[in-house]
This record gives sequence, structure tokens and C-alpha cells, in this order.
Amino acid sequence: MKAELALLIGCLAVAATRSAYQVPAGSEVITSQILTGFSCLGRPYGYYADVANNCHLFHVCYPVNDESGNIIEEAHFTFICGNQTVFSQDVLTCTHYDAAFPCDQAESLYDISNANFGKIPEILV
Repeated sequence: MKAELALLIGCLAVAATRSAYQVPAGSEVITSQILTGFSCLGRPYGYYADVANNCHLFHVCYPVNDESGNIIEEAHFTFICGNQTVFSQDVLTCTHYDAAFPCDQAESLYDISNANFGKIPEILV
């Protein structure tokens, strides 16, 4: 019983941490040092370029609500773009440097690019 309880607690701890700033081994080839200052606190569901990391990283923020609609968790997932690409906030994908929206201006698009993210439009029949 104690072993099962310990396993359950361990699984819950892993689930609670989600994957903020947990990137694959070898990521230092793409970005030398990862700065961990980005936060999902107060952000709506969406994709966000990590300007502090020159947009080599991006984050998915997902507020988790209880049955009453109250936020009980700010889920935060971090991803790294492939070699020679950066996250482009205007199209919400990793893109070659030359085609990407300027990283230093990405924050100006956070609200616009995520305004309708995750919303399913109502279909009139």
C-alpha cells in the first residue's frame, strides 16, 4: 500500500509540474543558455514566443478551470524550435529566421494572435 501511495504521489508531482522549461537534451546546440523568466500567470490560452530566448522557445499557456469557471492551475508547456528556426508570433509556428516576425516585437502580437485561439466558431445551420 505504501509503495502504491508513493507511486501515486510521484505521478501527481510530475503532472503538476507540467513541462515548463523542460526541453530535450541537446537543446544547447540551438540556444546556449535558457532563460526561465516567462510566466503564464494571467495569460489566456494560447501560444507565446519567448523573447528573452530570442524566440528559439515558445510556450503554450492553458488556464485550467474548475466546474465553476475558476482558474485552478496555469498549465505551462515549453517547446523549442528546430535548428535555424524561431517561433513567429504572427503565424504561431516555427519558421526560418528570414521569414519570421521580428522576435523583439513578438509581445505586441500576443493579444491579437491569441484572441480567438481555442475558440470554436458557432456554425449557423
